[in-house]
Amino acid sequence: MLKNHIVGLAVGGLMVFVTQAVATADPLPKGFERHTFNGSVRPEVKNGVTRFEIFDRQCSNVDYGDGRGENDCRNGNVRSTIRYTRDMKIGESVQYKFDFRLDPTFGYKGWHNNSANGFYPDGWDSHLRFASWEGPAVHNFIYMLKADTRNGVNFLARQCQKPEDFGKWATFSLKIRWASDESGWVTASCDNKVIYAAEDEATNQAPHCWESNECEPQSNRDPKSFNFILGPVMMGWGHDWRSYDNHTSQFDVVQPEGIRIDVRNVSVTRGVNAYSAEKAGLLKRLQQQLAHLGCKPGNVEGKPDKATRQAALSCRKFDSGLLPEALNLTTLQAFADAYAKPETASLPSGHAAGAESVSSKPRTYIKLGEMLAMKTGKDTKVNSNFFGKIKGAKKGQNELDFIILGQFDYTDNSFSQLSFLLQDNLSKAEVNAAAKCGYGTIRFPDGTDHLEISMQRSGNTFSSPPRTDCLIHALGKRPASQVPYLTTGFADLAKSMVSDGGWKKLRHEGLKIFVKRVADGEITVGG
Repeated sequence: MLKNHIVGLAVGGLMVFVTQAVATADPLPKGFERHTFNGSVRPEVKNGVTRFEIFDRQCSNVDYGDGRGENDCRNGNVRSTIRYTRDMKIGESVQYKFDFRLDPTFGYKGWHNNSANGFYPDGWDSHLRFASWEGPAVHNFIYMLKADTRNGVNFLARQCQKPEDFGKWATFSLKIRWASDESGWVTASCDNKVIYAAEDEATNQAPHCWESNECEPQSNRDPKSFNFILGPVMMGWGHDWRSYDNHTSQFDVVQPEGIRIDVRNVSVTRGVNAYSAEKAGLLKRLQQQLAHLGCKPGNVEGKPDKATRQAALSCRKFDSGLLPEALNLTTLQAFADAYAKPETASLPSGHAAGAESVSSKPRTYIKLGEMLAMKTGKDTKVNSNFFGKIKGAKKGQNELDFIILGQFDYTDNSFSQLSFLLQDNLSKAEVNAAAKCGYGTIRFPDGTDHLEISMQRSGNTFSSPPRTDCLIHALGKRPASQVPYLTTGFADLAKSMVSDGGWKKLRHEGLKIFVKRVADGEITVGG
């Protein structure tokens, strides 16, 4: 009996302890649940603060369940996250808002990523995200909030918090109208300061799209629902990590003491407006001034619309560089100030900045995406990798995988030298056969040989070397199927990129100009 009494007391004590623990534990933020694939420390809430911690190689073996046989441990991902249980839909306007605090000992430096050239300074990217907005398909991430010691906390490479401020609380807000057309808008703010804003665009498409950013630019992603994930995820190098240089495993480095992020005041609010009352008032004054000058804003009630944006850009012709290229939340004050000046009324009518001529539709639609950009900005050299899917083509002959190499001349906005380089590895027999047809090859550092198609320029026409039929017969089916698109059908590629807006995301300014000119018929590439 004495023994039983002792056991009873121990059990009773345990029951009291558990009851107290349950009583003092805080629930997760409203509407959230712990993610199925968490492998590191379970997110917990105390005094209204959700603490997330991840540790080196503490990953989940739970299968993703999409038929690929993949899981976090296989790919090198480490996560501790919560997810909002209600996916938002196309047409919904919502604000995601939370306070965050990174541990001041946070020391992850990020990594140099050629795919991030033109987006991040020096292409220095981060594998660590602690908030993401995702479509339902594989590799369908749209927006991420990332962190590293070089770029700080950032959204689309716009800095939200400086590295020296790690350890301090900051507030992040994402207001967005989810849309698959030009009715979309998005505004990201940190501590009430707008760091990114875009209007009149499809917000279900990732502005920063490359494979290591969980996005495939060549894929036809058109999500209709959107999930919100909060908490740190250190992405790995994937199960094929051995094919990359300088990696000892599939895991990126997590400091020995782990990475800790605290979050509080988490809210998801539906039915929000793009403009605050103050900004709407400023927009209303601009619209009234546009109407007074005889231009035609869409409304004079302080509501943003496409007509107002076009009127603001074309109502008067200002000196070059005086106005921004687009009207949105971040540029509204500049437009309002310019149109408020009395002398503006006497300026001649202008034309919308960046007005686009209408390109004809491609004969064959190719979903083409820029995978890598070795040269960006206004560099005179061009070196960009592309991958594309050809609509309606046979399997095995429905992909494009090539590099554009060249020298761009900004004096006449065209290439002085232009080559297309196939990514397919050629056999020795194919190299010899191509040479007999008059085509050369380039050997990559890994020892593989690749076909080079050097285009010859005459005015605004670029012609491929003769005997393309000979070349097609010299190559295997896959590389041969790509030759016509580069030698005679590049206009279809250009028109496809213009029709789906992909040309605007090109990271080399000269290449962007060239693709648009080809699509508009100003430059001919091939026949």
